[in-house]
Amino acid sequence: MLRIVSIVLLTSLMGACSSSPFYHKVFMRGQIVGVDGDEVVFCIGTETGASIGEEFVAHRYTYEENQENGDYYGTKEVGSVEVREIVNEHFAKGVISSGEVTKYDILFSKQGPLTF
Repeated sequence: MLRIVSIVLLTSLMGACSSSPFYHKVFMRGQIVGVDGDEVVFCIGTETGASIGEEFVAHRYTYEENQENGDYYGTKEVGSVEVREIVNEHFAKGVISSGEVTKYDILFSKQGPLTF
């Protein structure tokens, strides 16, 4: 019984944390949350300083098993996205300007990862 209560409590706590400003700033910043054809919605808004016409480079997390050095996690560039509309302080809409960009890819500014 204690195990079930613990699981329910942990699940509830994780759900609450995922909607918090901290979660958004640390884990979601730059993430593409939706793709429909060449249109995308992503987690970069006025709070991050996004502006219409700005272009971001899309990266995808990769995993390669390396027998000599252990496991390797990294990113690879997969395309770019241009901002077309600022939705609010957290989100913007844009179009894929090159490459094959998918949901959960991460957008970096031309200068590198987004900062807080």
